[in-house]
Amino acid sequence: MKKTLLVLGGDRRMEYAAERLGADYYVYTYGFSGSKPIWELKQADVLVLPYLSLSGEFLNTPLISQKIPAVSALDLLKYGGTLFGGGLNDGFLSYCAERSARVFDFFDDEELTLLNAGLTAEGAVEVVLRETDSALNGAEVLILGFGRVGKACAGVFSALGSRVTVSARSLSAREAARTAGYRANEFISKGALGRADVVINTVPNQVLGKNEIGLMKTDAFILDLASKPFGTDFNAAKERGIKALTAPGLPGKTAPKTAGYYIAEAIIRAEGGRG
Repeated sequence: MKKTLLVLGGDRRMEYAAERLGADYYVYTYGFSGSKPIWELKQADVLVLPYLSLSGEFLNTPLISQKIPAVSALDLLKYGGTLFGGGLNDGFLSYCAERSARVFDFFDDEELTLLNAGLTAEGAVEVVLRETDSALNGAEVLILGFGRVGKACAGVFSALGSRVTVSARSLSAREAARTAGYRANEFISKGALGRADVVINTVPNQVLGKNEIGLMKTDAFILDLASKPFGTDFNAAKERGIKALTAPGLPGKTAPKTAGYYIAEAIIRAEGGRG
C-alpha cells in the first residue's frame, strides 16, 4: 500500500519534486497552484518541507502569501512518521523528537549535495553572463574556496574557456586544484584579485573586505554563492563601484525541474525504495 506524502511549501523545484513523487506515493501539496486548501489536508505518513525550511518561526512558502507556523506543520505528520527538510533548526528538531518523527535533512545527503553543487555552478554561469554582458571564454575567473560548489564552478567555467584560478586556505585544496588543471593561490592572492574579471566566493564568512575589494578592478563582478552571512562586504563593493550580488537557491531558480527530481530521488532513496 502506498504511503501518503505531503509537500508543504517551497519554490518551484518542490512542485516538480511532488510531480516525481506521485509515481511512488499518494501525494498532496500545499503552497502551489492547484493545491488543496490547508484545512482539507489530512495527516501524512511523510512530510516534505523545502530547502531552508524555516524563516524564523514560519515555514518557507515563497509562492503564497499565507504564513504557516513551523510547529503547526507537524500536526500534518502522523505520529512516528518521516519528515524531510533543509536546514532544520534545533528547536524544530526537538518538536520532531516529541512526535517520534524520523528526520532527514537534505543538507546531510552527500549525493544530493553534490548534484546541487553542479546545478549551482550552471546557474552561476547564467548569472555572470546576464550581469556582465561579457564572454566567459578568456575571462579571468577567481574562485574562493574549493569545496563542492567551488569545484563544480571551476569545472564549468573552465569548460567554457575561462582562465580559472582557485584561492584556497589549505595546501591540500590548492594541490587538488592544480591536479585538476587550474591555477591555485594562497588565500587570498593580491595578484589574482587584481586581474580577476569575475570573483566567485563560496566561503561563508567575510573574506572580501574593504582591503581585498580595493585591490580589484572597478569593472570586475563579484558573485557570492556562500550561505549567510556571505563573504563579501557589499557596502565596500558599492563604494568602489563594483557590482556584487548574492544568488541563493540557484538550483530552484535556473533548473527547478532537475533540482526537484533530485530531491524526489533523495527522498525515495532515504525511504528505502518505493513509498
